[in-house]
This record gives sequence, C-alpha cells and structure tokens, in this order.
Amino acid sequence: MSVAELESREIQLEAPSGLGSEAWRRLRRNPGAIIGFIFVLAFVFAAVFAPLIAPYGPLDQAKAGILDTQSPSADYWFGLDELGRDEFSRVIYGARYSLLIGVVSVAVGLSIGLLLGAIAGYVGGFIDSLIMRVMDIMLSVPGLLLAIGIVAALGQGLWQIMVAVGVTNIPIFARLLRGSVLAQRESDFVLAARAVGVRRRVILASHILPNAISPVIVQGTLALATAIIDVAGLGFLGLGPQDPATPEWGTMLAGSDRYLQSAPYLAIIPGLAIVVSVLGFNLIGDGLREALDPKLRGRS
Repeated sequence: MSVAELESREIQLEAPSGLGSEAWRRLRRNPGAIIGFIFVLAFVFAAVFAPLIAPYGPLDQAKAGILDTQSPSADYWFGLDELGRDEFSRVIYGARYSLLIGVVSVAVGLSIGLLLGAIAGYVGGFIDSLIMRVMDIMLSVPGLLLAIGIVAALGQGLWQIMVAVGVTNIPIFARLLRGSVLAQRESDFVLAARAVGVRRRVILASHILPNAISPVIVQGTLALATAIIDVAGLGFLGLGPQDPATPEWGTMLAGSDRYLQSAPYLAIIPGLAIVVSVLGFNLIGDGLREALDPKLRGRS
C-alpha cells in the first residue's frame, strides 16, 4: 500500500453535504418549524381522512328534525349549527376545500410566475421591461380586491376562486424569481457554461434555476397561508362556492354572523381552524427561510 493511500485513510476527509441535506438538518433543529409541520400535518390528515374522522357527513343533520343551534357537548364536540348539522364534521370536511383551493391556486401562480420571471430575468431587454410593467400594474391593485374582481367577472365557484387567487400570486413569484435570476446570471459558473457553448435554455434550466429557486420555495409556503386567508375572505364576502351549504371555512363564517350572540362557537371554531392552518404554513415558511438563506444559517 502506498504512502498516499495510508495518509488518505488516516485523514478520511468527509464529503461535503448537499444544500438539501444541510437545510433539512437546520430545519429539524428549528422549534417553530417543527410546530408548523405538526399543524400542517394535522391539517392534511384531516383533509385526507375526513370521511373516517367525521362522525357525520357535512350536509347531514346530526338529529333528525332539529333546526336549531346546540352548544358543544360530549356528543357534539363543536356543537350543532342552525340546521342541526354537526359543526365538527363540517370543519373537518372544510379542511379539504381549503387545502385543495390553496394548493391549486398557488400552483397556478407559481407555474406562470416562474415562467415569466425566468424569461424576464434571463432574456432581459424589451421583454424584461414588458413583463415587469405588466407585473407592476397587477401589483398596484390590492390582491384581495383583484381576486374579488376576477371572481365577479368569472362567476362564483371553486375553480373561479382558484384562478382568482392564483392570478394574484403571479406577480409575486415572477418578480422574486426575476431578481434571483439576475443575481445568478453573471455568476462564474454561468459565464463558464456560456464560454464552452452550452445552449441558453440549458443554462437557464440546469444552472441558474436550481440556484435561484430557494426564495421561491419559501414564498410558495407563505403563499399557501395567504391563499387560505384569501379564500376564506372571498367566502365570507359571499363570493365563495355557489352552494352556501358547502363546508368551506369562509362560507361557514359568513353564515354565522346572525348567531354571534346566541352561538358564538359557530364563528370561533372555523376562525380557529383558519388561524391554526395559516400559522402552520407561516412557521414552516420562516423555518425554510432561515434554513435556505446563507445569511441566517448561523441562527439554526
């Protein structure tokens, strides 16, 4: 055995870990992120297994012939609403609507925003100016107001809400990715790839985007929380699902305003469901930001 081999065995240099494993290690040491994961996992578990968890259907009367509210009890944990429906079952089924609408709307905004931001940041010139001016116009209108206008134009319905909330997220993702692409565009590894003749679209897809996507991942997590609030806000304003009996949390809040004095739990329980789910996504987003941002790595 050579001297070099003996020295290499003695030193045993440890290979550097990747960005993903390093970020995951820091994320696991973040108490806030762990709490956020617990909230979100409970939220997802309730949405997926709602038929097994809920004792009644979302539209079923818990007591036949009962058309009145009933306070929480051992038999009905969250009480009964004005039509005698089990509030616990409706909140559990409502997690499905909030999760579905939030994920689809963020996916719509993320996909279109990433495409526009990548093109604007890498191509530059007139195309960059044109795309960014359109994004500026969209950002000049408050997000909820823009979503209200889109739903009013398209009509009420779940898909209309998804499109409306997704459109409000497009300029956020586009501007964020454009800034990241601009920061990476003149990096040494990008210049080296250009020098050896790598195609522009390959440079963008294989070299720039993987290094510029971290802020977008964080923003996507935070956008899920914002989407849940926007969906609940549209439902509260009467622009939610066409059927007012739909167990969507915002729609449930809108139907409880007449019972704030006699049955305040009808508003408190769906409101707490919104708060807990939004808090979970925000805690995960903050944890991801600290785990993926090099400037904040020393805090974890």
